[in-house]
Formats: sequence, structure tokens, C-alpha cells
Amino acid sequence: MWLKEAQAECCEIAEPLPSHTECFVPEVCEELSQLQCLHDQQFIRRRRIWELAKPTRRVPRFTPFCPCKLKKPIEIIHLDKRENTRTEQLAYPTVRRLMLFKKDVAKLFDPYRLVNLNRIIRKSLLSVYSRLANIQPPQETKKITKWDKADWAKHTIILVKLAKPKKTFEEEKPASPSMPLKKMKRYKYLALPKKREELEKPVWTLTIVMARYKASDRTKALAKPTERDVSQLHRELPIEIPRGVLKHKASKRTIELSEPRRTAKAAPSDLKENAFVVSPTALTHKASKRTKELAEPREYENKHIRENPFAISPTALKAKAKPRIVELAKPKGS
Repeated sequence: MWLKEAQAECCEIAEPLPSHTECFVPEVCEELSQLQCLHDQQFIRRRRIWELAKPTRRVPRFTPFCPCKLKKPIEIIHLDKRENTRTEQLAYPTVRRLMLFKKDVAKLFDPYRLVNLNRIIRKSLLSVYSRLANIQPPQETKKITKWDKADWAKHTIILVKLAKPKKTFEEEKPASPSMPLKKMKRYKYLALPKKREELEKPVWTLTIVMARYKASDRTKALAKPTERDVSQLHRELPIEIPRGVLKHKASKRTIELSEPRRTAKAAPSDLKENAFVVSPTALTHKASKRTKELAEPREYENKHIRENPFAISPTALKAKAKPRIVELAKPKGS
């Protein structure tokens, strides 16, 4: 049976059981029926669970075709009729090459040969691949004629019209109705400042209900002032330490926390009774020549204070002024 006559998705394909498992089929069927009865009695059916419980259909590598025939009729092609195959479509030369060839050979070929060439160009234009590429047939170029004085006159009239600015057609707003100020009494009333009435508190008077009112026990208890024990604030010195505190033994963690924090680079603490006492070795020590040289004060040349401030150096006496310095030295206006 041909592939065109069969429809693969119309019938489900069942996998055949192997030969050595056919003897267990009746026992497996009985157990399945029992399990199905138990399942129907014990479990609630849900659509989603039943959909997930269905096994996925395994499609083998080679499957037999279904005998069901398609509804679409089969086209019969005769042996004499030629098919439009892919190779035939690709065999046509490109339209651009044919057009260039036609341009070169237009004067050399006979008209009969040019007819055949036009037929090949038409076929290549109507092929599948040229239609997919959207190749358009060649168009004849029209000669551009020169304009006369009448054409230029028409053109100038159109240009003058287009050069004018566009008119803005604004809608005329209707005049809003107005009244004279003399007739507007409401505006005068609204223009006056707002007057606020001052609320006076009424004088407090003892009413009959307030005179006959009896306070409850809870109200009386809340009305009393709080009395605090003053004896706890002032204690006699020395303060007595309870026995439980004296007998208490600190834990290891408490002892660890009570120790001072050790920093990485701690300065050595001077634990001497008198830190300024000079040791006997320092008194008997003899300084070296280098130490004595370093101990002597350095002498600096004082350039600020001069012995003769008005003295001129020999280099200044020999110096010659430049013409630019002479120009700058002259007073203004000279």
C-alpha cells in the first residue's frame, strides 16, 4: 500500500507481546480486574489523575501503515505528462543572465530564435524559485522629453501656489454673556471679610445630678495618691551583702568574660615604682664618637639678617640691563 493511500494517525498501534509471556496473560487479567474493583471502591476519581495515569504511546522506528484510506482523491499522472520537479525548476537559468544575453544577441539572432529566447525567459520568470524571490519582469525605459515654455509656465504657477503659507482656520469663539457690576449684588457680599463668632465658655455651675452623684469604690481607689516605700531609697552604709552572694562560685564562662581584653599589639606597661630613676649602667656608660657628633647642635646659615643690608653684590655691579627692563623702568608718560 502506498503512503498517499494510508493515514498514520487514524488507528492506534499496539505493541505485540513476546512469545514467552503469553502464558501469564489470564492470571494478569484476573489480578487487574480485582485491582480495578478495589480502586473503584476506595479512591475518588479525578480527571487530572486519570489523564496522568495514561501511558505515553511509544512509537517504534518502523510502524505498519493503517489500512484506512484518505478522503482526498489521488491524482493520476500519465507517463507522457511532464512533472514540475525541483530539478527542472532549478535547471532554468536566472532571468538576469537571460536578459543580458538577449541584449547582446538582439542584432545577431533571427526573430525566430528571439521568440524561443523570450519563451525561456517567461518560463524562468514563472518558476517556483523566481516567484519566491519576487523577481519582476523587465520594464521598458521611457525617454524623458524636454519641457517647453508652456510646461515651465504651468510648473511655475503650481510652485507659486505651494510657496504661499497655509491659512489657519480658527474657530470664532462666541462672546460670553456679561453683566454690569451694579447688578452683581452677590460679588459685593462675597467681597466682605468673613466674620467669625467667638465661642464663650459657659460658667461652671453645680447641677443637681452632680450633687446627687455617688462615686464607686474603684473611682475612690484611683483617686487616692500612690504611697511609695521611702525606706528602700535611703540605705545605711555599709550596705549588707546577702549570704547567697558571698557563697556564690563563678562559672568558667564568667571568669573568661571578667578577664581584660587582649589586643594584638599592646604597649608594655611600666610597672616600676619610680619610672624616672636612672639605672647604674646608664650612668657608667661612655658615649661613642658618632653619638657625640649627633648630640652636637646643627649650625644653620642665617640668610635673613644681613650685617650690611645696603651692600651691593659684585655680580649685580657687573650686570647689564636688557632693553625690555629699561623700557619698564621708565615712568609713564615720558
